[in-house]
Amino acid sequence: MKAPKMIRWLTTLCLAGMGMALVGSPALAAGKNWKVSLAQMPGYAESTDKGVLVDLVKALEKVSGDKVELQVVPFSRSMTDVQGKKVDLHMPLIQLPGSETGTPKFDYSKETIFHVNFALYSNKSVDVSPATASKFKVETDQAHVDYFDFPIVASSNIESSLKKVNAGRVDGFIFADVASDPIVKAAALTNIKRQLYKRFDVKVVLPKGERGGAADKWLTENIGKLRASGEYNRIMGMIDTPFQP
Repeated sequence: MKAPKMIRWLTTLCLAGMGMALVGSPALAAGKNWKVSLAQMPGYAESTDKGVLVDLVKALEKVSGDKVELQVVPFSRSMTDVQGKKVDLHMPLIQLPGSETGTPKFDYSKETIFHVNFALYSNKSVDVSPATASKFKVETDQAHVDYFDFPIVASSNIESSLKKVNAGRVDGFIFADVASDPIVKAAALTNIKRQLYKRFDVKVVLPKGERGGAADKWLTENIGKLRASGEYNRIMGMIDTPFQP
């Protein structure tokens, strides 16, 4: 083989090898695609462009370099999608007491993404406390009756329950302060007092068997990066606040 032809042949071979190396390089490979589902709730996730949890997901997408496909849908559908493995993650869900890793239908993430304050709203004339609530007629949101270790009345309407407390028709109502406080103020329910009942951990929901898996590790790693930069507290500080007596 003549010298010019050999040089051209070697050059072509080297370039082809470099191309194969670049295609196979992890550093340059396309990022993972994640399907994330958020329950549609005021303040938390109102649309794919508005909400604290929407901001969190976008920050995770940016810091990880991966692509996130986001949906904001009613709570029940979001939970159905994650249990059916149509999505990789669902946010948020209060961790059920006694189920640290998950339930028979789904797993919890290792990371706690924020906390929620459940307050006991009671009529001012009733001497009830978190320690004695089980002895009184107390209501809670119907989706949260399993979070209590005593018989509690299911409620389908937060405002209605709080008005019943204010009028003395029930002794108390226990639910998240971020959802209940604005109603107490807007309706001018002046015959109500409030106390911290419990501060619950809020988790990300994973398909069953996925705790410790790829999605869980992705969350832990990238939430760690956001915490280290201060970005996590900037975003989640909007909803993760201490109880204000």
